[in-house]
Amino acid sequence: MNCLKVFFIFSLFFCGSVVGFQYWKMAQNWPKGFCKHNKCVYPEEQLPLKFTIHGLWPSDYGKQQPEFCLKNSGPGNKRAPLYLTKELLAKLNQDWRSYTAWTNNQFWTFEWSKHGSCSYMSKIDYFNLAEDIYAKNDIQQILGASNILPNNTYGANEIMIAIRTSPIGVEPELKCINGDLVEIHLCLNTNPIPDYINCPPPRKTTCPINNVNFTI
Repeated sequence: MNCLKVFFIFSLFFCGSVVGFQYWKMAQNWPKGFCKHNKCVYPEEQLPLKFTIHGLWPSDYGKQQPEFCLKNSGPGNKRAPLYLTKELLAKLNQDWRSYTAWTNNQFWTFEWSKHGSCSYMSKIDYFNLAEDIYAKNDIQQILGASNILPNNTYGANEIMIAIRTSPIGVEPELKCINGDLVEIHLCLNTNPIPDYINCPPPRKTTCPINNVNFTI
């Protein structure tokens, strides 16, 4: 293990041992479903056919998520420079995209201000952790392995079973708008290298029992 990785793991361990949250929530959106119900700046044919990152959110059991935890990290702060590496920015531009009028940088800065500030990690470590978690799974591939494919309709339980019986092996949360699949949430513990855990009940599944549209 090289020195950089040792330092990164140490920093995660240190941060995870002192912060006031209990688990991570990784939110990934389905762009086709999201843009069906939001004002997106991309033509439909330019939307990626993959789940992309919405955010990595420090969360508590039975409490409201902590938000805007550092001074000057209020909801209007979406212009502060992030000072991320070129390599990390290239990943974020592919995997953590803004589909609305906000630029990618504005979107990332808002997510950092609202959620990342509550991790008490450095900005680089926070965004690197989000990318590392995202790289551990490919939700579309996992759904495809259970023959859950875009442009079809499924039961919410079918989607949850596909994720539960995959290598991820945990209970997710699903988010729908008017029956269209918009987002999937996965939960992780605060170990130095986080492991997936069941999202705690009551799971915020806003999808109908039947007829979830995996739109394309």
